[in-house]
Amino acid sequence: MDVPFDLQATLDARLRTLTLTGHVETLVKNPRSTVVPPLESQRTGKRARDVLQNLRRDPDALLDLGPLGEGGMGIVRLATQVALDRKVAVKSLRPEHRAPRNVEALLGEAWLAGSLEHPNVVPVHDLGLDEHGVPVLVMKRIEGETWSRLLHDEEAMAKHAPGREPLEEHLRILMQVCNAVHYAHSREIVHRDLKPDNVMVGSFGEVYVVDWGIATAPGPSPQMAGTPVYMAPEMLGGDDAELTVRTDVYLLGAVLHEILTGKAPHDGSSSAAMVTSVLLSNPTYPDDAPPELAELARACMRRDPKERPESALAVRRALEDFVEHQGSLELATQSEKRLEELLLLLETKEPDVTTLFNVFSECRFGFRQALRGWERNERARAGLDRAVRAMVRYELDRGSAHAAESLLGELLTPDAELDREVRAAAVKEKDQARQLDRLQQMERNLDPRTGGGLRLGVGVAIGLLWTCSPLFGGQMALRWPQYELVSSTPVSLFSAAVLLFLGHVVKEGKTPLNRQLVRIVVFAMLAQSVGILGYFLAFGDLGPRGLAALSAYWFVISGVVTVAFMPMIWPTALGYLLALVGTLRWPEYRYEIIALANATFSVNSFFMLIKYKHEGKAAREPA
Repeated sequence: MDVPFDLQATLDARLRTLTLTGHVETLVKNPRSTVVPPLESQRTGKRARDVLQNLRRDPDALLDLGPLGEGGMGIVRLATQVALDRKVAVKSLRPEHRAPRNVEALLGEAWLAGSLEHPNVVPVHDLGLDEHGVPVLVMKRIEGETWSRLLHDEEAMAKHAPGREPLEEHLRILMQVCNAVHYAHSREIVHRDLKPDNVMVGSFGEVYVVDWGIATAPGPSPQMAGTPVYMAPEMLGGDDAELTVRTDVYLLGAVLHEILTGKAPHDGSSSAAMVTSVLLSNPTYPDDAPPELAELARACMRRDPKERPESALAVRRALEDFVEHQGSLELATQSEKRLEELLLLLETKEPDVTTLFNVFSECRFGFRQALRGWERNERARAGLDRAVRAMVRYELDRGSAHAAESLLGELLTPDAELDREVRAAAVKEKDQARQLDRLQQMERNLDPRTGGGLRLGVGVAIGLLWTCSPLFGGQMALRWPQYELVSSTPVSLFSAAVLLFLGHVVKEGKTPLNRQLVRIVVFAMLAQSVGILGYFLAFGDLGPRGLAALSAYWFVISGVVTVAFMPMIWPTALGYLLALVGTLRWPEYRYEIIALANATFSVNSFFMLIKYKHEGKAAREPA
């Protein structure tokens, strides 16, 4: 591992100092005990001793009820404060530790703790000297457990906070510790021995930071002080070591480390290994540790104090954010599992589409709910974007640019490269859609069924008109035989005009097949009218054989249509062929025969119309 300092030189210097002060063995034999700097001046303690020597303490003010516990130099006893009839904790020195330096140390701690009037600092009720000149520190009695026991004893924790999530409860305790530490920092005091052993948790949830014995003002710290397994690098001492409020920030991170891992951050089988661990300060965390908390602990325990959070208040706020948004983080964690399922499905060649979109929907919903609970949940934001990007690429791979474009709008963080890909695919998809529309339109235009209803309906109507007109023309021929064929001209011109109107105005009449048929039939009618009128003006009446010529003429026209466009119109062609033969064989019935031929056309169109309608209905019904 690369580090920005000479590790070996620093290690050697620290070990030499520890050997001279006699602390080198403590690092290995009892690394969880507090190392007290032996050379520090106890100025506050001396001042307190001078003041207290002038005061007398009533020996009957306290009624001793027996020991509560013992520490390195001190002993704490339970007593009744007679004046107020309340149970108190009384701290004094053990007989073998009543040297002046230790007396001054305890008095200094008492004055310092007494100056910190804060809900998370144990209140000091009284301070005095007994008949031997030994300090007697009277404090609030805390009925509860040390935090270290709650951390490492599941039964004690379950009894203390039944039904609560242990992690959240420990974080709430740590937040109150941060409150006390931040208050102390505002009074220019650095605790420098923050650890679970020095935190008491009351039966009703009270949290107290205790043991301010080595607390000091910020500044140079040439001697080692603190508890080795929690130490910040600058707490090892040295000519360049300096204590700041960020030293306590480091210790808060070390306690958070123990919450997350179950053990203190530093360990070593030798003093060199322990010092190396402190100097490197490179904590690691299990995979199941919440990433936000692990990152906060790492930030607090940076080797360089300038890289740590600026204050205990900043640490508390980070913890508050985590606790307040724990539900959002839990949702993000669950959604990340669904995201992994989604990514595994996308790696398969042909994922089940229904399953894929169900997993994506669940994943997306979870991340969105997490963000609704906490907008700054970066895990949820990153997870949602990752899921959306994966689905955008899935849609692009299967050629659905429109769906990819819709999903792209859900990205919380714009992706310029992906946006370009989607836009290019969307342009390509639109071009393909236009080409497909043109091909489909061409297919519809070439399909004989397109516009068939109008075409055949007109055919039926014109066929009926043509069926009736020969019968009326026969009556005309009896009265004005010289105009026998000329009387058909108005009917032909009227029919041509109707066809031209429908072909121009009605949408269905504009299909290529209908346009072709309109052109053929209109041309045929106009040619018929011009031919009859021209012949009449040039040569006079054609006589009875004129209708035979018309039958032959429409046989040719209907035959061409049958062969080229509409095979189903063959009965009409056959009808006009028979009309040709009939009018030549029985000229006296020529008008009736022509009427029958025209009726054939009308009936032929009618049955074709019914057939097209049935085919259209069958095509619209689901298979």
